[in-house]
Amino acid sequence: MAWSEAETVNDAPSAGRAFAATAYDADRPPVPAQDAKSDPLIGKHIDHFEIRGVLGEGGMGRVYLGHDLSLDRPVALKLLRHELAQIPTLTKRLVDEARAQARLQHPNVVTIYYIGQFEGAPYFVMEYVRGRTLAETLEKHGPIPWGDALDYVTQTARALATAQSRGMIHRDVKPSNLLLAEVAAGVPRAQIKVADFGLATSEDKTAGRFVGTPYYAAPEQIAGVATDFRSDIYTLAVTFHELLTGQVPFKADNLETMAEMHRSAPRPSIPDGVAPWRLRQLIAEMMDSEPGRRPQSYDDLLARLESVRPKPRVAAGLLPRGVALAVDLMLFAPLGQIVAATLSWTQQAATQIWLVLFGTYYLVTQRLWGKTLGKRLLGLHIVGTTRRVRVPGLVLRFAVEFWGPLAALLMIRLQLGAVTDLLEVKNRLVGTAGVSLMPLFDRSMDALLRTMLVPNLVVAVPWLAGFLFALVDRDRQTLHDRAARTRVIYEVRDLGEPGENEAQPG
Repeated sequence: MAWSEAETVNDAPSAGRAFAATAYDADRPPVPAQDAKSDPLIGKHIDHFEIRGVLGEGGMGRVYLGHDLSLDRPVALKLLRHELAQIPTLTKRLVDEARAQARLQHPNVVTIYYIGQFEGAPYFVMEYVRGRTLAETLEKHGPIPWGDALDYVTQTARALATAQSRGMIHRDVKPSNLLLAEVAAGVPRAQIKVADFGLATSEDKTAGRFVGTPYYAAPEQIAGVATDFRSDIYTLAVTFHELLTGQVPFKADNLETMAEMHRSAPRPSIPDGVAPWRLRQLIAEMMDSEPGRRPQSYDDLLARLESVRPKPRVAAGLLPRGVALAVDLMLFAPLGQIVAATLSWTQQAATQIWLVLFGTYYLVTQRLWGKTLGKRLLGLHIVGTTRRVRVPGLVLRFAVEFWGPLAALLMIRLQLGAVTDLLEVKNRLVGTAGVSLMPLFDRSMDALLRTMLVPNLVVAVPWLAGFLFALVDRDRQTLHDRAARTRVIYEVRDLGEPGENEAQPG
C-alpha cells in the first residue's frame, strides 16, 4: 500500500495515492466473485473497449479485463472512483503521471495505451500482463532461488534506469508491484513488468512528505526529504532481500520505529547458503542508510549485477556424459581385482567387490558434490530439475542407469558355470578314448556360446536405448534422468568468496 503522513504501518492508503499506471493491485484482496459478476459494466463498451471481467480493486478504482476492439487484443482498464474524479488537482496529476509513464516505452514497464473519460471519471487502458506478482510467487512458493531473483532484480533495475533517464523515480518498488509474466513459447526466460508508477514523480518534487511503503522505503524517503534514484536502489535492495529470504529486513508497528530501523538498525544478514558472498555484499551496499554509500549510478549497479550473474546452465549432451562415465569406469576397473588379489578371493568375488565399490562411489560423490570425478573433469553437474537430488532419487537413477550391465553380469555368471562344466568334460575326453566325441563337443560349445550371446543382446539393446533417448529429448535427459527427475548440466562455477559453497540458482 502507499503511505502519506501515516502514523502506523497498518493505516489505510492516503486519498492522494496515484494509481494511473497500476495494471494490477495486489495490496487488496481480490474482488469477491459475486461482486465481480454483478458489476454493471461487465459486457458493456467504454469507447472502443469491451469490458469482460474484473481483475481487482485498488484504493482509487477498479481494474477490469477489457478487449480492445480496434486492435483485437486484451487490455487492463482502470476506472477512477467517481467521488475522486471530482478533485481536479488529483485527476490532473494522475493524467500527467500516466502520460509520463507512457513515454517510457520499456519492455520491463507496463505500457499505458490510452487515457479517456467515462461518465465524468478518467480511465486508463494498460497492457494486460498474464501472470502473477512476485508477492504472490513468494506467498505460494516461498523464497526464490538467487539466480532467478537476480534476473528479476536486473530487469527491474533496467526499467528504473530508463525511468531515471526521463527524470522519474518510482518510490514504491516492492514485490507486489513487480509482475512476473507467463513464459510464452520461444521466450528463453520469464519477463518482469514494473507496475504502479502512480507514485513516480520527478526528482525535484519529492520533498515535503512521505509517500511509499514503510517496509521498503529508504530512510530519506520516510523522513520526507528530497529523494533521488538512489532511494529506488534502496527499495530495490529490500525487495531483493525479501525475494531471497521470504522476509522484509525490518518490521515494526508504527512509522516512527520503522523509520529508525531503516536509518540505524543493523542490516539482517542473508544466510551463506542462500546467495554468493559477492551478491550479499552488493545487497548490503544497496541497502546502506547513507545514499552516498550506495551505487552512484544505474550503470554501476547493472554492471555489478551482471558480474554476479551465473553462467548459462546448459543441459549436457550425450557425448560428454558418455566420456565422463567412461572415465569413472576406467578409474574403478582394476579396483575389484586389486582387492580380491589382496584378500586371495576368486574372480567372481572381484566382480562383486567392484560392483559394490562403484555403486557406493557413485551414490556418495553425487549426493555430496553432485558430480563424480568423471563429471568433474568434464565440467558437468547433476541436479534435481526442481530440487536437490536426494538419496532415493540417486539410488533409482543408479538402478535404471546400470540395470543392463547388472542383468548381463548375472546372466554371464550363470552361463560361465555351464561353460566351466563343458571344459571339464573336454579335459576328461582328451585324457580318455573319447577323442571321437570331440566334434560333437565343439558343436555343443558353439551352440552354448551363441545361446549366451542372444540374451545379452536382448538386454543390451533396450539398455542402450535408454541412453540414446537423450538424443531426441528436449532437455537432453536420458531414461534414468527421467526416472529420477534429474538432469546433467554444464557446471556453474563458484561465484562466492574462496572456499564458499555456491547455492544453486535453479
